[in-house]
Amino acid sequence: MKDILLIAYYLILLGAAGFTLYAFFCRLIDVIRWERADDMRKAYQSRKAAVERQARQRL
Repeated sequence: MKDILLIAYYLILLGAAGFTLYAFFCRLIDVIRWERADDMRKAYQSRKAAVERQARQRL
């Protein structure tokens, strides 16, 4: 009976550690995606502003 409880205890510990790693890496991936999207948005706005400046200079 003690063996079964010990195995269950270790499985719970492994599950908790696995879930913690999963949650950490999911959050890390979300942050990376958000940062990349923010950088892409800034680059788009910069290109848009440059095109508008060029259009104003032509007038």
